[in-house]
This record gives sequence, C-alpha cells and structure tokens, in this order.
Amino acid sequence: MNYLKLKESIEKAIHARPMEVEPYNDLFDLCREYEKIDFAVAHEWNHALRTQVGMGLRLVVDRGDFRKAERFDNLLFRSLLFGAPHFFDDYLQAVEFGKPLDKKFYQPRRHYLKRYVDAYQEILDGNLDFLSISMPKRAGKSQLGINFTNMLSGKYPDRSTLMEGTGDDLVKSFYLGCLEYLQTPSDYHFYDIFPESKLVQTNADTKIINLLHKSRFPTVMCRSIDARQVGLSEATNLLYLDDCVEGREEAKNRQRLDDKWEVISGDIIGRAIEGTPIVICGTRYSLYDPIGHLQEEMKKQGKRMKVIETPALDPVTDESNFEYMREGKKIFTTQYFRDQREMLSAEQFESEFQQQPFEAKGLLFPESSLNRFFELPVDRDPDSIIAVCDTADTGSDYCAMPIAAVYGDEVYIVDVVFDDSPPETTKPECAKALMDNLVAAATFESNNAGSYFARDVQTILTEKKYMDCSIRTKRTISNKQTRIEFASDTIIKRFYFKDPSTYARNSQYAEFMKQVTTYTRSGKVPHDDAPDSLSLLENELRGLVGAKVEIFKRPC
Repeated sequence: MNYLKLKESIEKAIHARPMEVEPYNDLFDLCREYEKIDFAVAHEWNHALRTQVGMGLRLVVDRGDFRKAERFDNLLFRSLLFGAPHFFDDYLQAVEFGKPLDKKFYQPRRHYLKRYVDAYQEILDGNLDFLSISMPKRAGKSQLGINFTNMLSGKYPDRSTLMEGTGDDLVKSFYLGCLEYLQTPSDYHFYDIFPESKLVQTNADTKIINLLHKSRFPTVMCRSIDARQVGLSEATNLLYLDDCVEGREEAKNRQRLDDKWEVISGDIIGRAIEGTPIVICGTRYSLYDPIGHLQEEMKKQGKRMKVIETPALDPVTDESNFEYMREGKKIFTTQYFRDQREMLSAEQFESEFQQQPFEAKGLLFPESSLNRFFELPVDRDPDSIIAVCDTADTGSDYCAMPIAAVYGDEVYIVDVVFDDSPPETTKPECAKALMDNLVAAATFESNNAGSYFARDVQTILTEKKYMDCSIRTKRTISNKQTRIEFASDTIIKRFYFKDPSTYARNSQYAEFMKQVTTYTRSGKVPHDDAPDSLSLLENELRGLVGAKVEIFKRPC
C-alpha cells in the first residue's frame, strides 16, 4: 500500500469537504496504521491532523451545526489519546479534555508552560539526565511535576518515582495531587490514556501509590527530605525534588542549607538507580541552595542537563512572563509583578520572583553602600577620563570595561561596556565607548587573549582617526577575590555610580550594577566580571598617585 498517495488523496477530500468529518476520520485511521511502519512520521501526521480538525470544528460551530461539532470534538479527543502515552503535551491536553476552560490547569497556561513541557519530553525520550526548573510561586511548577509523575506512572507502572520535598504539607499536597487524577469517578481521562494501569493501593500515612501491582518500592512515594529513607524508597522512573528550601528564613541560614545538601547528596540522590533521571524544582533563594549544588554536581559528572530559570518580569522588556486568563480575568499581569517589586525588598523580589539568588548577608557592595550621581560636577572639567577593560576569558564571561571621569579623589563611572557577546561584537563596542566618552587612556588586562583584543581595538580607533586615546596592556597576577576585597573600601568611599533612574533596566549599565551589588565575600557567584573590572580600575588609579605633573616658571 502506498501510504503517501493515500494520505494525499484523503487531504484532497478534506480540502474539498472541510465540514465533513469522514475524511478527517480516514486520515486519523491512516495515522494509526502507519504508526506500525514509522512511529515518528505517523505522530507528525497526527499532530498536523489536529490543526486541520480544529479548523473544521470552527467552521461547523460558526454554521451552528453542533451535531457535527460533537463529532469533530470526539475526533480531536481520539487524536489526543493516540499521542498522549508518548507526548507530554498531548497527555496534558488529553487528561483534562472536556473540562471547562476555567477548570483546566494546562490549556490556559500552555503558552508559557510549553518550554517546560518540552524539557520534560526530553526526559521522557531519554535525552536528558537532569532538569532544573525555577519559576515564581503559584506559576504551575508543582502541578506540572504532578502531571509528569502520573504520566510516567501510567506508562511504566512497574517502575518507581520518588518525590522529595520540604515539610509534610508540601509532600501531602503532592500526594493528593497525584491521587486526584487516579481516583474514580473522576473528571480526568487518565484511564482512557493508560487503561491497564489501574490503581491498586494507596496509603495516606506513608503517602504511597501503586498502579497495576503492589510492590515493595511503590509506583509513587512522596516523602519529606527530613524523613528516614533507608530501605523504604527507590527511584527507577524518576527522582523528583520539589521546593527543597522551606523559605527565606531557611535560605539565610547557611548551616541549615549545608545540612540539607548533606542529606540530599548523601542519601536521597543515592535512592535513584543509575540511569534514573532527576528533576528539581523550586525557587532560587540562595547561592548555596540545593538547586545550585545539584546543578554544579551534574555539570561535574558530565550529565545531559537543562536549567530553566524564568523570571517573573523579563529582564529586557520588564513585562510578565506568566500572564494568563482565569475566570475571565488576567492573572500574573505585568502590573502585579511590578507592584510586588515595589512592595518587597530587592533581596526578596530577586530571589522569589526573578530566580536570582540574592544573598542577604556577605554582600561586598550592598546597594545601600554605593554613592550615586545624577550629573557630573558642573563647575570644573575632569582631571582625566580613563577606562580599564577586563576581556572575556571564556565564552560565559563578560567583557567588562568601566569608564571613569576622575575629579580629584572622586571617580565617576560614566559608562560601561558589559557584554558576553563574542569578541567581534565587543571590540567595536569598546572602541565606540572610548570615542563617545573622549577617553584619554585605556588599560586592557593582557591575560590570555587580552593583548590581541587591545590591539584590535587600537586598530579600530586608528581607522576611525581617533588618536586621543592611549591604549596599553597590563598583566594581572594577583588573586581576583583578594584584589576585589582590597579595592572594595576605595570603591565604596570614592566611586560614584549613576542613579538607577538615569539608565534603563535592560541596559548594560544595569546588568553591570546587578553583578556588582550581588557579589559576595566568598566569591562564589556565577560571574564576577563587573566587580573585578572595578578592582582593576581602582588599582590603575592607585598607580597614578604621585605621577602628577606640575608646571612652574623656568628660573633665570
């Protein structure tokens, strides 16, 4: 049988009779038959068919033919059921098919949850060992985890999923969330998707669920991180960690975080049999939270991993990433998150909403300690305008070049280049900034490729016929953390930075200042290029002390 020709013939019939359901049914039957020959292509056809069915459904609804509409709707459900055991996105739509839109979890949020669903699909397909998800509270991360756990359980009921979280309330909520889809009677279609995976055992005390068979290691077990693990739990389907940090108070206690990581790394991770994927979800409260530890550990082990940390407000547009409709009203709007930002401390908003660990203690340059300016001194010209550039050593580093107008002992940071783009982008950026700010002297750190970077910037300046800037390179051999620590006092006392109202939230200056104000004394932060460039600038200025030129009348 020539399936491709048959498909082409059916599609012509659909085009000729778009409001008749029979050709659509024929195409669906073809998809099911072709699955035996080519699984991937058959399901591609099925996904495309769903779009066609949706168009046909709208046509008959517009005509008011609700009898036909019901048949189209039934075909849409069958198409979803066909894909649901294999595709998480299909499963999420199928399991709550027919419920009123306001009662559905997934459909109203699909536009922003789809990126997480696609990552879970990589787990399902065996292409990912570790997934880390962080998003604002109540945005749907736990409910998504509940649904993925249930899908895996239905597909592989003889394997076990271990869910771990902080506190009995969270664990109980997860357990009851899973059970809601499995108990009968129910508004959900779990058993239409996985008819063999019947619920055979539950226990509210031990929070276990068994499908198909009773087992020593149940299909789903939900336990608190602090509970005893030995001999009771095992993960062969999935190890799922949800909200491992209780809240801000625990996040501020480094000892409690270290103790929790010791339990997770020393016991819980060992519950996952080799090859079992790990998913961790939660708020990025602290630099030292279990999410950060686990990300680093997975990276060291060379695991196939994905990290998705989505802020409530987009850093570039300052618009909500999580807005959706519920009961006819917009939820998680831009204004809602902006109001939260105004009401909360920067520390709390950055961690709970923006997924940026923002340490309450140990900040070397806390926001409140920095000098700010709205405009430069108007009664005199600067003694000099200089720049220092810390070029990027690796692909994840930033090219950081603060530009300073020096007025005696006062140093005004008038501009910055702060970009993690490739050198072909940052070199012209640096040259333009030097010209725009009339910089007289610029020093480039010559470690690694810094000398070549400086040479190319000088070439650009020469081509632009800008001869007023002296460029030199300087090798730095001092320890970075020590250098920043020693320079911090001068930076706090004598450096002046633009007032936040004078630059855009998505500007390089704003990103530079965020990195400065979140740098901790431990130096254990993802990036330290901004504070390091300031320390280089402070060192350069210190080296100029005593090199003052004084003009006097020649003696007779």
